[in-house]
Amino acid sequence: MKGSFKKLIAFRRVLVWLNLIAVLFNSSVFYLASVYIVQSNMSFEFLNKINFLPGAPLTIFWSSTLSYLLLAIVMTYRHYFKKDEEHNSRLLLIEFFLTILVFWNLRFTYNGVILLYFVDLFISLRNKEPSRQLNLWLGMAVFILVIFSLTDTVLIENISNIPQLDTYIEFLPLATKTTVILISNVLNVVNLIIFMGILVLYAIYLHNREYEIKEKLAKAAQTNLELKNYAALSSHIAEDRERKRIARDLHDSVSHALTGVIAGVDAAKVLIDLNPEKAKEQLTKVSQVVKQGLEGIRAALNKLRPGALENYTLQAALKKMLSEYSELSQMKFDFQYEWGSAEFEKTTEDVIFRIVEESVTNALRHGHASQVSIHFLVNKNYQILIKDNGSGCSKIKPGFGLTQMKERVAIIGGHIEFKSGDGFEIKVEIPKEGANHD
Repeated sequence: MKGSFKKLIAFRRVLVWLNLIAVLFNSSVFYLASVYIVQSNMSFEFLNKINFLPGAPLTIFWSSTLSYLLLAIVMTYRHYFKKDEEHNSRLLLIEFFLTILVFWNLRFTYNGVILLYFVDLFISLRNKEPSRQLNLWLGMAVFILVIFSLTDTVLIENISNIPQLDTYIEFLPLATKTTVILISNVLNVVNLIIFMGILVLYAIYLHNREYEIKEKLAKAAQTNLELKNYAALSSHIAEDRERKRIARDLHDSVSHALTGVIAGVDAAKVLIDLNPEKAKEQLTKVSQVVKQGLEGIRAALNKLRPGALENYTLQAALKKMLSEYSELSQMKFDFQYEWGSAEFEKTTEDVIFRIVEESVTNALRHGHASQVSIHFLVNKNYQILIKDNGSGCSKIKPGFGLTQMKERVAIIGGHIEFKSGDGFEIKVEIPKEGANHD
C-alpha cells in the first residue's frame, strides 16, 4: 500500500509542475498575441471581432501566474506540514478559491488546474469514510462537468464579454498558430493522461488499503482465538499443577504416617515383654497416627477428584467439560457415549475423566487441532476412542502426560494405545469387571 501511495504523490507532483508550464504558456500566449496584434496593426479588426474592450494582456499574465504559484505553495505547505483536521479543511477551502481564481484569470481557457485540485482533494481525504468519499466523487464530477462546459469559447464570450485564447490565436501567422495549437493540445492531453493515471493509482491504493484492513482484522481475530485457547490451556495447566501439588502432599502425608507407624510398632515390640501396659499405650498412639494419616489421605484424594464428578454422572461431567473447552477454544467435538447406565468405582471414573481431559488438552496444546472425536463404545470391554485432526507427530515419544495416562489406566487394570498419522489417536480399553450394571 505504501508503494502505490508514493507513486500517487509522485504523479501529483508531476501534475503540479505540468500545470505551472500550462499556465505560463497560456498566459504568455495572451500577452504575446496581443503584442503581435498591436504591432501588426490588426487592433481594429480584433476589436470588431470581439465587439468589446478586452482586459490588459500583461494583467492576465501576472494575475494567472501569481495566483497559480500561490496555489502551488498552499498545496505544498499543506502536504508537507501536518495540520489538524480543522486547519486542513480551511487550507482546502483556500485552495478551492485559488483554483477558481486561476481559472478566471486565464479567462476560462485552461481547465487542467481544476483536475489538479480534484486530485489534491481526494489524496487529502483518502482516509475518510467511504460514504463521504463517494459523495465527494459525485459532487466533483458534477462540478467538473460544469467547468468543462464553461470552457466553450462561444458560450463564455456571449455571457461574460471575455475574449478567449482562440480569438487571439486566430490573428497569429499560420505557422505560429499551428505550433501554439499543437503545444496547447499536447499540454491538455498529457494533463488528462496523468490525471487518469492518478485515478487508476488512487483506485489501486484504496483496494490495497481495504485488503490490508481485512488482513489486519483476520490477524486480530486469529490472535483473539489464540488468546482464548491460551486462556483455556492456562486454566487446565494450573489445574494439572494443583493436582501435582496435592499428589506431593499426599506422598508426604503417607510417608509421615507410615514412618510414625513403623517407629511405633518397633517400640511396641520391645515393650510388649518388658512392660505390656506401655506397649498398649504405644499401640494406641500408633492407632491414632494411622487414623490421622487416613484422614489426610482421604482429604487429599477428595481434592484430586474432579469437581464435575461430585455433582454429575460420568457422561454429564464429560459433556460439561467438553462444552467449557468448546466455548474457550472454539474447538469442535464429536462426543458419542454408548456405555448406557454402566456405573464405575470412583477411582475408575476419575481415571476416565482425566484421560479425556488430558487428551483434549494435548490435542489443542501440541497438535493445534480444531476438531476432536470422542467415542465411548462397548465390545468385549469398554472402549474409548479419541481422535483429533491436529498435526500429529512422526514418532511418538511418551512425555509426562502420556506416561501419566498409562499409569492411570494400569491402576484400573485397563490398556491404552497411542497412534499418530493423520492427527493423533488414543484407544483405551477397560475391563467390564470394573463396572456395575443396573
